[in-house]
Amino acid sequence: MKNHLIIHQRKLESQKNLEDYRNRIAKKYRKNKIIETLKKMKPNLNKYILNLKIDGIIKKYPEDFIVEEITKEGIVLEYGKELKEIFKDVPKWNGTFIHFTLEKINWNTMDAIGELARRTNSKRKNFGFAGTKDKFAITTQRVGCFGIKPETLEGIKDSIKDLKIKDIQKTNIGIRMGDLWGNRFTIRIRLNDVNKYNENNNNKNNNKENMELLKKLKNIKLDYVLNYYGIQRFGSFRPITHVVGKFIYNRDFESAFYTYCGTPLMEKGKAFEARSLIDEGYFKESLKIYPKRLYYEIRVIKRYLKTGSFKESFKILPPQLKSMFVNAYQSYLFNEMINKRYKYGFEAQEGDILLDGIPTGALLGSNSYSELAEGLQGEIEREIIEREGIDLKAFKIEDFGNFPGIRRKLITKVYDFECHTNNREIILKFKLEKGCYATAVLREFIPEVH
Repeated sequence: MKNHLIIHQRKLESQKNLEDYRNRIAKKYRKNKIIETLKKMKPNLNKYILNLKIDGIIKKYPEDFIVEEITKEGIVLEYGKELKEIFKDVPKWNGTFIHFTLEKINWNTMDAIGELARRTNSKRKNFGFAGTKDKFAITTQRVGCFGIKPETLEGIKDSIKDLKIKDIQKTNIGIRMGDLWGNRFTIRIRLNDVNKYNENNNNKNNNKENMELLKKLKNIKLDYVLNYYGIQRFGSFRPITHVVGKFIYNRDFESAFYTYCGTPLMEKGKAFEARSLIDEGYFKESLKIYPKRLYYEIRVIKRYLKTGSFKESFKILPPQLKSMFVNAYQSYLFNEMINKRYKYGFEAQEGDILLDGIPTGALLGSNSYSELAEGLQGEIEREIIEREGIDLKAFKIEDFGNFPGIRRKLITKVYDFECHTNNREIILKFKLEKGCYATAVLREFIPEVH
């Protein structure tokens, strides 16, 4: 009997050791896969038109970066200006929707909407907006809400630090993503070393080149830029969004989960510790120290602990945020098309699919089979599909979402471009259509901007 118990115990220990070994191998394989994928898929914004290489910085203060939304009707939501005479109540309001202009300083759109939902005792899903805006900036945008009384909004319109509600309007329609023309930008580039751009600088040789650059800027024209998806699409601080999207496209929700909630990159302190614990499988311990500002990662982790499903864990996210990952993967592939087309130029060629006379590339998706170009651009698109091993129909992801894809301009027009300079700063003013990134313009002036 005793021998039998010993044998049974040893058998259990062997099974446990084997299971531990398998877990270590699986963990090592997963980590290596994620790290290698991140290395291969670094943000691919590496071509330029002007490439002026100015020694300056942006966003030293939020007021250095002003983004004012332009409505579909062409109305600029000018910061600090009331537009009550434009946004009038509908004659017969059915009591459903309200629109208002939201002015933000150093708030991203999702966090601002979350705070408004909390203050109005409502839900995030009851708010709609046409497009997300930068966080470290001054921004304006039109927001719609459902089931909230106008007096409730009036009561909180000036009560939240660095958020202001104005131009409240009763209407019978909501606001959806894409319901805008574009944005107007006013951006200040602060020169790092003002002496380099000073006529009285004693270093005449070094100064001459910089002064010539300033003179060039005073007469510069910028009609078009490469229509890259900007670094924000992939993550400015932690560029992993497109990698998560590729894993989701591949139905590898486990790797997607560990990339999003684990995999520390540039983090320090509690964020680094919390993500490291996730990588090691200590989910509950990680939640005890996970920074509260990483609200969505926390929700995903908690959902996994409740369901035991990596796929289900992502479904807890709001629809726009859930779609963001696969959208970022599509964007990464589109940027690859710009890079490959760059050496051939962007003049219209035989086989191009044009939009407003401008060649387009495929934002690859489930409907792209019938929308691929011919000629040179068609070769580029099919080469990327083959290289990535993409089945376009697989962009329809079961129980997760359909990502149909579109055609997008390879270059984009810059409207009303102005450049004002002195020996301390450069101020850029311009307008871009929706879906286009200010960084596509800025990177032409400052190489560090992507």
